[in-house]
Amino acid sequence: MVERRHRHIIETGLTLLGQCHTPYKYWSYAFESSVYLINHMPTPVLNYKTSFECLLKSTPDYAFLRTFRCLYFPFLRPYNAHKLDFHSPPCVFLGYSTSYLGYQCLDLSSKHIYLTRHVQFHENIFPLDKSE
Repeated sequence: MVERRHRHIIETGLTLLGQCHTPYKYWSYAFESSVYLINHMPTPVLNYKTSFECLLKSTPDYAFLRTFRCLYFPFLRPYNAHKLDFHSPPCVFLGYSTSYLGYQCLDLSSKHIYLTRHVQFHENIFPLDKSE
Protein backbone atom coordinates (compact mmCIF):
# COMPACT_ATOMS: atom_id res chain seq x y z
CA MET A 1 0.00 0.00 0.00
CA VAL A 2 2.84 2.39 0.84
CA GLU A 3 4.52 1.70 -2.49
CA ARG A 4 1.28 2.44 -4.38
CA ARG A 5 0.85 5.70 -2.46
CA HIS A 6 4.47 6.65 -3.19
CA ARG A 7 4.02 5.83 -6.89
CA HIS A 8 0.86 8.00 -6.98
CA ILE A 9 2.80 10.95 -5.52
CA ILE A 10 5.70 10.45 -7.95
CA GLU A 11 3.43 10.14 -11.01
CA THR A 12 1.43 13.24 -10.05
CA GLY A 13 4.63 15.22 -9.39
CA LEU A 14 6.17 14.11 -12.68
CA THR A 15 2.99 15.16 -14.49
CA LEU A 16 3.28 18.63 -12.99
CA LEU A 17 6.97 18.81 -13.91
CA GLY A 18 6.39 17.50 -17.42
CA GLN A 19 3.96 20.27 -18.23
CA CYS A 20 5.65 23.22 -16.61
CA HIS A 21 9.26 23.49 -17.92
CA THR A 22 10.40 24.41 -14.41
CA PRO A 23 14.15 24.09 -13.73
CA TYR A 24 14.97 20.82 -11.98
CA LYS A 25 16.25 22.54 -8.87
CA TYR A 26 12.60 23.36 -8.03
CA TRP A 27 11.39 19.74 -8.36
CA SER A 28 10.58 19.53 -4.63
CA TYR A 29 7.86 22.17 -5.03
CA ALA A 30 6.13 20.07 -7.69
CA PHE A 31 6.06 17.05 -5.38
CA GLU A 32 4.86 19.12 -2.41
CA SER A 33 2.05 20.43 -4.62
CA SER A 34 1.17 16.91 -5.74
CA VAL A 35 0.84 15.77 -2.11
CA TYR A 36 -1.32 18.83 -1.37
CA LEU A 37 -3.55 18.06 -4.37
CA ILE A 38 -3.82 14.35 -3.55
CA ASN A 39 -4.89 15.18 0.01
CA HIS A 40 -7.67 17.37 -1.41
CA MET A 41 -9.00 14.79 -3.90
CA PRO A 42 -12.01 12.64 -2.98
CA THR A 43 -11.34 8.93 -2.87
CA PRO A 44 -13.72 5.93 -2.97
CA VAL A 45 -11.76 4.31 -0.12
CA LEU A 46 -13.03 7.06 2.23
CA ASN A 47 -16.60 7.06 0.80
CA TYR A 48 -15.71 9.88 -1.61
CA LYS A 49 -14.36 12.12 1.10
CA THR A 50 -10.91 13.67 1.08
CA SER A 51 -8.18 12.74 3.54
CA PHE A 52 -8.16 16.43 4.50
CA GLU A 53 -11.87 16.18 5.38
CA CYS A 54 -11.44 12.99 7.42
CA LEU A 55 -8.48 14.36 9.32
CA LEU A 56 -9.67 17.91 10.06
CA LYS A 57 -13.46 17.36 10.01
CA SER A 58 -14.04 20.22 7.57
CA THR A 59 -14.44 20.39 3.82
CA PRO A 60 -11.44 21.69 1.85
CA ASP A 61 -11.57 25.08 0.14
CA TYR A 62 -11.20 24.42 -3.59
CA ALA A 63 -11.22 28.14 -4.42
CA PHE A 64 -7.68 28.21 -3.02
CA LEU A 65 -6.37 25.87 -5.75
CA ARG A 66 -4.45 27.48 -8.62
CA THR A 67 -2.69 26.42 -11.81
CA PHE A 68 0.87 25.23 -11.21
CA ARG A 69 3.65 27.49 -12.59
CA CYS A 70 1.30 30.26 -13.75
CA LEU A 71 2.20 33.96 -13.56
CA TYR A 72 1.14 35.94 -10.55
CA PHE A 73 1.95 39.12 -8.73
CA PRO A 74 2.33 39.01 -4.93
CA PHE A 75 1.68 42.12 -2.87
CA LEU A 76 5.08 42.87 -1.35
CA ARG A 77 4.72 46.56 -0.49
CA PRO A 78 5.61 46.13 3.21
CA TYR A 79 8.91 44.41 2.28
CA ASN A 80 10.20 46.91 -0.30
CA ALA A 81 13.37 48.81 0.55
CA HIS A 82 12.26 51.98 -1.21
CA LYS A 83 8.80 53.51 -1.49
CA LEU A 84 9.10 53.83 -5.28
CA ASP A 85 9.90 50.16 -5.84
CA PHE A 86 7.36 48.10 -7.72
CA HIS A 87 4.69 46.70 -5.43
CA SER A 88 4.50 43.35 -7.18
CA PRO A 89 7.30 41.73 -9.18
CA PRO A 90 6.27 39.06 -11.70
CA CYS A 91 6.50 35.64 -10.07
CA VAL A 92 5.79 32.02 -10.92
CA PHE A 93 3.45 29.96 -8.76
CA LEU A 94 5.37 27.01 -7.28
CA GLY A 95 2.93 25.59 -4.78
CA TYR A 96 1.21 25.92 -1.46
CA SER A 97 2.81 26.75 1.85
CA THR A 98 3.04 23.87 4.30
CA SER A 99 3.18 26.13 7.36
CA TYR A 100 0.28 28.54 6.79
CA LEU A 101 -2.45 29.51 4.34
CA GLY A 102 -0.50 31.02 1.46
CA TYR A 103 1.27 30.48 -1.84
CA GLN A 104 4.93 29.92 -2.70
CA CYS A 105 6.25 31.92 -5.61
CA LEU A 106 9.53 32.30 -7.47
CA ASP A 107 10.57 35.84 -8.32
CA LEU A 108 11.76 35.72 -11.93
CA SER A 109 14.37 38.45 -11.62
CA SER A 110 15.99 37.73 -8.25
CA LYS A 111 15.22 33.96 -8.08
CA HIS A 112 13.99 34.54 -4.52
CA ILE A 113 11.10 32.41 -3.22
CA TYR A 114 8.31 34.28 -1.43
CA LEU A 115 5.52 32.97 0.76
CA THR A 116 2.51 35.23 0.48
CA ARG A 117 -1.24 35.21 0.70
CA HIS A 118 -2.24 38.40 -1.12
CA VAL A 119 -1.75 37.75 -4.82
CA GLN A 120 -3.17 38.49 -8.27
CA PHE A 121 -3.15 35.43 -10.55
CA HIS A 122 -2.92 35.28 -14.33
CA GLU A 123 -3.64 31.58 -14.84
CA ASN A 124 -3.43 31.68 -18.63
CA ILE A 125 0.15 33.03 -18.77
CA PHE A 126 3.08 30.65 -18.14
CA PRO A 127 6.40 32.55 -18.08
CA LEU A 128 8.60 29.44 -17.90
CA ASP A 129 7.03 27.90 -21.01
CA LYS A 130 9.57 27.79 -23.83
CA SER A 131 6.92 28.04 -26.54
CA GLU A 132 5.67 31.49 -25.47
